[in-house]
Amino acid sequence: MSFNNPQKAHYEAMHDDYAAHYYDPTSMAYRREFVLKPLLNGFDLSGQRVADLACGSGHNSLLLRELFPTARFEGFDISSSACSDYEALGNGPAHQTDLTVPMDVAELFDAGIVIGGLHHCIQNLPETILNLSRIIRPGGTLMLYEPNAGFLGETVRKFWYRRDEYFEADTEGALHPAELAGEAAEYFAVERSFTIGGPAYFVILNSLVVRVPLPAKKYLAPPLFVAERLWNAVPLPSFKPAFGMVLLRK
Repeated sequence: MSFNNPQKAHYEAMHDDYAAHYYDPTSMAYRREFVLKPLLNGFDLSGQRVADLACGSGHNSLLLRELFPTARFEGFDISSSACSDYEALGNGPAHQTDLTVPMDVAELFDAGIVIGGLHHCIQNLPETILNLSRIIRPGGTLMLYEPNAGFLGETVRKFWYRRDEYFEADTEGALHPAELAGEAAEYFAVERSFTIGGPAYFVILNSLVVRVPLPAKKYLAPPLFVAERLWNAVPLPSFKPAFGMVLLRK
């Protein structure tokens, strides 16, 4: 197992700031309604063994455990700090793992989630997808939520990646849903794909990046959540900065 991936040092350096902004109560509310709800769309994880891939501090597993108390979760992340946080939250075991290098999995999982983690693996996306296929059993489900490279503001996002200390531009970048589906086609079939994201995506979920003060988020969230619901209802994929995808392991 190798940890020479620049993403490891990058995430360790920003771990505290990231956790403060991405897992505060308003961001958790955003994840619950605008990330997990559309991804799940009625899917039941009860009793299933679930891999939380690029798990961060484990708050996505925490939210899913509220919905599915009988599901069993395990985390995988390149950061040792994230793995420690994951286990401290009581989610289950966490494994320090670089998804961009070959890996062995002792026991297959029924389902996997990757929330904003796959775009950190672009330096070796084919190996990452192969690893996902090694983790999820045939017939199992993989749910993804990632930045959308087909977004009209992608040029601005690329510029920001190069200028902002909170990004490691050489090893992370937005993904094209169709290209990702094609890359994964040998192992996964797309069950569902959708674009998503509006004002609250930037101001609430990505408050660290746009430098929104944490205390302000609780006042900004209510009107922005209303705007987000309206924005997501508009069928204009290029106006949506993120996408969700549900894949079935072949």
